[in-house]
Amino acid sequence: MDLKEASVSLKVPVTVLNRMAKDGLLGNPLDERDIHTVSVLGHLLGKKWFAGAVLKEIKMRRERITVALFPDYDKIDLYILNTYLNEPEGKQVPVYLLQYRLKKAFSAEIGNERIRKLRQVAYDIKRGRSKLKLGKSAITYAELMGIEIDSKKRQQREPNRE
Repeated sequence: MDLKEASVSLKVPVTVLNRMAKDGLLGNPLDERDIHTVSVLGHLLGKKWFAGAVLKEIKMRRERITVALFPDYDKIDLYILNTYLNEPEGKQVPVYLLQYRLKKAFSAEIGNERIRKLRQVAYDIKRGRSKLKLGKSAITYAELMGIEIDSKKRQQREPNRE
């Protein structure tokens, strides 16, 4: 059975199966053992207690929210994102410096474009541009993550309501 068929029949998102195959946890195509594993996973994914228990293991609130908002990001992506989220307003971390840190910490060669995309995601969060829509209401990622949006930028974003 290939990953797309398994996704439909076992009710597991194909992105999850692709990631598991990429990480070497599943074969492609799936054998009997893999099918059993995916069926158990499909059963667990529908349970709120399972997702809650997994997220509860992540101790820091901001980390928990980051994992929930960006499930496709690996540890290097999260490191880059958090580096730019944690920098003070007005200070910039150059791409070459971040590449050096990643090479030393993770022994990873990361391209400029990937870092620039993650930097833009971080800046959009810090400026209040990224929002999570919940029905008719929306909340910014910055509010969820406890990041203070610069008041000047907030005033530019929101016209006077007086």
